[in-house]
Amino acid sequence: DPRVFPVDLDVRARRFSFLTIDESVLERSAFLDTRIEAPLAEARAWPAADLAGVPVPARPPAFLWHTSFCCSTLLARALHLPPAVVALKEPLVLRRLSDARDGGLELGDLPELALRLLARPWAPGAAVLVKPTHVALNVAAALHAAAPAARGVLLHSTLEDFLVSNLKKREESRRRVPRLAERALRASGLAARLPRAARSPPGFLEQVALQWTAQTALAQQVLAGVGAGRLRAVGERELLADLPGVALACAAWLDLPVAEGALRQRAAAIARHHAKDTTLAYDADAREREASRVRARHGQAIAAALQWAGRHLLPLLGDPHLRPPLP
Repeated sequence: DPRVFPVDLDVRARRFSFLTIDESVLERSAFLDTRIEAPLAEARAWPAADLAGVPVPARPPAFLWHTSFCCSTLLARALHLPPAVVALKEPLVLRRLSDARDGGLELGDLPELALRLLARPWAPGAAVLVKPTHVALNVAAALHAAAPAARGVLLHSTLEDFLVSNLKKREESRRRVPRLAERALRASGLAARLPRAARSPPGFLEQVALQWTAQTALAQQVLAGVGAGRLRAVGERELLADLPGVALACAAWLDLPVAEGALRQRAAAIARHHAKDTTLAYDADAREREASRVRARHGQAIAAALQWAGRHLLPLLGDPHLRPPLP
């Protein structure tokens, strides 16, 4: 029963923790990590060895990867059409796998078992869309290897849009940037290639640019490694320009069992609310007004960071675009 949901994973102890939830938790929760709308303290632990009998779902999961602050939650909500499709937004078990990989631990069969648990259909013939946290790009290859028939899309943003998005965030989010940059540098292997000037960014936005560059390098590696037959790239600007159209293209590529009319209706409804807090009215016009205010206030700092990144970071990427796009 997929409602007996894996809410946590201790990689060292090889132990999953479960809670019984329903579809409303998937809808209400912005994320299925420690912020899940469910009593995590009541979770019950089971050894991974006792879960070996969980069958491989007939339909492989679909993946929605992303490089952070690129409206992936908006796309995941648009594609969440139960009972035909449920979207699992950043389940904690995949964050635990990512943290373990970053810490040098061996994952063994845990990626494959985690996917078997997550991909259990919530209705006969239904599909599951899994949106891992952005830091889990470091285990993307392992998860695709664990589900050889699974397809995915990788959502990304431009450097300028990423700078603007970070300027909109609270101080708590800003303080995480250096740590996230270091993590992405380790995962991508870019640290060894950084020029001396890039190792000590002169300000916050330059640090953000370093994070974006490392995440983009890692995303390029994931796309190349998984291959065009299973993974395609989607730009944030493309998504925001036509949410229903891009959602339909993603659904077709991912082979999600949804009707066009239902998906268009869902996407139109989702587009009128904030993706992380659906009680708030928020649409494309509000998003653009907000971004325009940020650019007006911080235009000089944004331009300086783009210039600095152009000198010291972008040459490391070669072609900074992520390819191939959706067919």
